[in-house]
Amino acid sequence: MDILTFRKIVTDDKADMLYDIGTTWSRIYEYPLVLEEIAEHHPQALTVHNSSWGFLDVHALFKDKLDAKYDARHSDLRPSELSDTFVYDITQPPAEGEAERYDVVINVSTMEEVDFDHWQIFQNLYAQVKPGGLFVATFDLPGLQLDRFEKEFGRTLAVNGTAVHGNNSLVRNRKYRKLTCGIMTLRKDA
Repeated sequence: MDILTFRKIVTDDKADMLYDIGTTWSRIYEYPLVLEEIAEHHPQALTVHNSSWGFLDVHALFKDKLDAKYDARHSDLRPSELSDTFVYDITQPPAEGEAERYDVVINVSTMEEVDFDHWQIFQNLYAQVKPGGLFVATFDLPGLQLDRFEKEFGRTLAVNGTAVHGNNSLVRNRKYRKLTCGIMTLRKDA
């Protein structure tokens, strides 16, 4: 595995106010960063699995962005009647036919929310990436079991600027003033 990005999201990162619904302090940074990572590191990507996609509001806007550009599928624990969605529990290995199926697998700020071994969740999602493909995830801190990822990756999470949090985001949400976000992008060995 090639670790392309493993860092905190910072105030200098590009934000997209399309994802502003008044409280989405981190999504305005996370969604554009995920799209940038795909464009930079896998511009020929066709198939995308947007895991734990979230259903409503800004999540549906991001789904629409992905659907417009990729052959995208979106999974969550709950069923959806929207197109190209399916039920998948990220604590479980991929179902038959899902292993090494996608050019890119995305997980936006969900791994850390699940009361489970986050490294195992990562393994379940990473197993769905085709050789040469990408895994792109964002995550809240504290939240993600960061020590394990740093140990497995053999590096510490980089901080190249002022970490975004609820108090300094372009969309302020003081409830999240003690949270920061990170992003990881990994390429699966071909």
